[in-house]
Amino acid sequence: MYSRRTFLKISASITALVAGGYFFKSSGVPNVKHILSSASHERLGISLSLSKSTSKLELLLNGSNLIDGRKTDKEGKHWQFLSNKLISNESYELQLISENEPIYKRWTIKTFPDPEAKIKKLSFMSFTCPGGGDAFRASGREFFKPFSFRQNIFNQGLSKNPDFAIAIGDHVYWDLRGESSPPVGRNSKLIKFFLGGYLRLRYGSFNRLESADSKTNESVLKKIGNEQIASLYGTRFKSTPIFFIPDDHDYFENDDAEEEIVTFPADKFSKDAFRKMADLFYPPLLDTPDDLPGRSIGRIRYGDAFEGLIADCAGNMTLGDKNAVLISNKDEEWILSRIKKSKAKHLAFIPSHPLGYTAGKWREWYPDVVAEEGATGTVVNELLSGRSGSLTTDVNKYLWQSGWFLQHQRLLKSIAERKGSRFIFSGDIHAIGASSIIKSGEESLERAVKTFLVGPVSSSTGTWPSFARGITAENPKYLKCETIYSIKEENGFTFFQIDNDKALAEIISCGGHNPENGDTGKILSQEIISI
Repeated sequence: MYSRRTFLKISASITALVAGGYFFKSSGVPNVKHILSSASHERLGISLSLSKSTSKLELLLNGSNLIDGRKTDKEGKHWQFLSNKLISNESYELQLISENEPIYKRWTIKTFPDPEAKIKKLSFMSFTCPGGGDAFRASGREFFKPFSFRQNIFNQGLSKNPDFAIAIGDHVYWDLRGESSPPVGRNSKLIKFFLGGYLRLRYGSFNRLESADSKTNESVLKKIGNEQIASLYGTRFKSTPIFFIPDDHDYFENDDAEEEIVTFPADKFSKDAFRKMADLFYPPLLDTPDDLPGRSIGRIRYGDAFEGLIADCAGNMTLGDKNAVLISNKDEEWILSRIKKSKAKHLAFIPSHPLGYTAGKWREWYPDVVAEEGATGTVVNELLSGRSGSLTTDVNKYLWQSGWFLQHQRLLKSIAERKGSRFIFSGDIHAIGASSIIKSGEESLERAVKTFLVGPVSSSTGTWPSFARGITAENPKYLKCETIYSIKEENGFTFFQIDNDKALAEIISCGGHNPENGDTGKILSQEIISI
């Protein structure tokens, strides 16, 4: 508890800050590097990082309620706040206090309406694959767009005043393939040697014999996250709740299944590294099955207007042929129950890996794989293999599990049977698009289900499926679909708008094919689709 004198000192400092119109500049006070916020109807979650260590950090709510921060690193530069039992649909003014001194200007964030509240309108933006180093290049190709490009996309979405944002998968790219540092240049020993050495020198290497929480490993994680998360997002989402859904790269692996290595199910180190990175940088999911802050499964409820069901398709996936799943059995049961029981006017299923699309990747719901004409037997789906061909189901995809499609059928059938508005949107595949799923396997759906690829924000010449896999994404052979928005290998985002019984999806394209010609990330085209 604060004494009256201390509390008055804090209040006076905050007043001086506001009156002066600038941040506190004392050399001993840390600057805020990033703030990411999440919300539910009764909770707020804040994750942030500082330029300097502090022994104590507190959050002042509406000038009276002080919340102790939880230090998430060993230095005292990374902190999380969780505030419970708040008033629904209420705007809260927040102020950071470090060792009795305010260190950042006040900002506001609003809790969501109560799930029973009658809500007429809301909107939100969603995007995928935001990770990667700033304008990272290798072998003459740009693999990830400059931060300025990505931030322009963020800013354009935020300028539309969304009630929240959803970032779907691949928040960081640092694939290990079972090693201690990224084995980049997988098809060139020379590139791997020189670029790998540079990355080790700049960021360090993991010690996989230690926990991800060890001093060595925490240091590497922070160097990666400070660049790919803190420097990218900054504080622009501090007043707009944002929900991070993990996928394969967030476990520090691409979903590879080859004769020499199978990267998933994720091993203990990969899971620990994901959790530690999330604790350091991401805001927690606040509305979860067990009501505890989580990372991989949860929901977004906004009054009676919307319920979005979030599912990680990487961290809990299993092998086992017909018994294999991409979402754990326990989480699937919860999702199916929510699809059936939800009273929201509009319900969305938001898996990290898309329904309705394939790029021939291994860890997909579908058996499609890239193969040359006339190929037989089993084909290994190797990234950057240089193989030419087309997507087919006439050959076997190496180590693909039929249980993944069986789970797909259970989920899709349940969504199709849901009375009222329902749709699917997801990420992972580096493209934007929209389709209507009419039939899946032998299952004729009760009603067609619309599915959206929301659009990546960081893809460039080295990461489009047409380069990385030799094909563009398509609807799977097992599905009968009608195209609503033809697949485009372009960066962008999707802006969803709900107005009473009407839901719209605005697909926004921002390009990203011409790094030599000054790509900016500005909007190039937009199309509104009725859901």
